[in-house]
Amino acid sequence: MLEHSFSDSEVEAAFAAFPDAQLRHLLRIREIIIEVGESLDSLGQLKETLKWGQPSFLPTRPRVGSTVRVGSFDKRQVALYFNCQTMLVENFRSIFGTALCYSKNRAVLFDVSKPLPENIIKECVRMALQYHLDKKRQR
Repeated sequence: MLEHSFSDSEVEAAFAAFPDAQLRHLLRIREIIIEVGESLDSLGQLKETLKWGQPSFLPTRPRVGSTVRVGSFDKRQVALYFNCQTMLVENFRSIFGTALCYSKNRAVLFDVSKPLPENIIKECVRMALQYHLDKKRQR
């Protein structure tokens, strides 16, 4: 179905359901998430699953990080969704300011007609996947 390797057929089906205009960006974001996850020894493994019907990524080790979800926001935008109970999106606003577009305290949005800010996405994903570890380190 898709050229990218999936270990979970439900996750693959969720990606396949996105419109072509969004799929390219969402697959690249997925690749970035996997790359970041593989670079972080603290996670254990990176688990790819569905949460709320959206492709989701989380560390297999407990209390290490927060789930990152990907999905459609509207016809022109895709989103990286974060747990709204965290300070992640607020932290992104203070670090990246207007370099990103935000939806309240739950998502970072990307216009499908523009290139992805890959280095910023990598940092956002890293911060999310290590959220609880970083909070412990700050104490």
